[in-house]
Amino acid sequence: MSKHWKKLPWIIAGILVLIGLLNPPLLPWILLILVSAAYWFLPRRGLIGPVTLPADDAFLPSQQVQWWYWTGHLFTDDGRRFGFEVVFFSFDAFVIMRDQLVQAAITDVNGQRFEFEEFLRLHLPKRVKDGFDLSSGAGNQVTAVGGDGHDRLHAQIGNYTLDLKLDSTQQPALHYGGDAHPYRFGGYTYYYSRPKMATTGTLTIDGQTFQVTGNSWFDRQYGELFQAIRQGWQWFAIELEDNRQIMLFDFKGNDSSVEKSGSITDANGLTTTLAAHEFEVTVTGEWTSPNTGCTYPSGWEIVVKGEKFTVEPLVKDQELRANHDLWIGPVYWEGACGVGGAVAGQAYVELNGYCKCLAAKLP
Repeated sequence: MSKHWKKLPWIIAGILVLIGLLNPPLLPWILLILVSAAYWFLPRRGLIGPVTLPADDAFLPSQQVQWWYWTGHLFTDDGRRFGFEVVFFSFDAFVIMRDQLVQAAITDVNGQRFEFEEFLRLHLPKRVKDGFDLSSGAGNQVTAVGGDGHDRLHAQIGNYTLDLKLDSTQQPALHYGGDAHPYRFGGYTYYYSRPKMATTGTLTIDGQTFQVTGNSWFDRQYGELFQAIRQGWQWFAIELEDNRQIMLFDFKGNDSSVEKSGSITDANGLTTTLAAHEFEVTVTGEWTSPNTGCTYPSGWEIVVKGEKFTVEPLVKDQELRANHDLWIGPVYWEGACGVGGAVAGQAYVELNGYCKCLAAKLP
């Protein structure tokens, strides 16, 4: 169906509402017709059964909130180290909010630099069977094409340009057993990862191109997630040198509804759920943003089943701030980290909900 035909229902609805405004006695009947049509023809909301792959790599119109999320650690031939993030968010709250937020960031560890870009698209992603074809819009500054564990990413971030090929080397990690997980504070999620994606490609910096290799972590999450976003969290994607991967969600809050969740994937690719009592996250330091004045955790001690790890940011300032005039936010910290302790490794950490000030938009 062409993009013009997709607009037809909205045009018809607009004409009917206009007729009702011109002839007020008809307005209640027109509204009843529109509500009935929406009920019968719009996608049904709610649970859809366990994760099914690769079908659920695709945009799922039945889910309010969903994202495709890549983070990774890259190295050049001469040993320079970089982290990257590419994420496509989709929000569908009926007529009120139907949009995509696209973000990309690069962490230049040796240069102690952090750059990011953000794009807002006022429509939902197109549907692609068993995969995705995502773009930031005009100019295609950020794109993600693929599915079933074979992805291609392109991102222009300031003076940095990434072109990457990602291939999963083990089976997906299905969190919560691959089924819907209800949150005690409201809403639910489906969540799976491909935590070990061999990554090759190029990184161009100020016109000079470098070959890069490394590993990427892909997260796919969808469901009724507005409540979780409001709650805020610390999220850890930890890759250990002994070929294990650990995912931890440590939700923020001071009441009994707050929860923790996690999983650990062993060297053979087998994923098991971590109960809340099996891990503990302790903040060991803080960092205050000079751009927003917001304070974030910056350094952690993590104990998982008796094993103790330390996680430290490789660059202190890895804060993403909204740069669109259409809205204020989101503001959060997401960055590349080093891992020490029982086993060395690398990690990506996301801190959501620590900055909610309106001043975050100000230069």
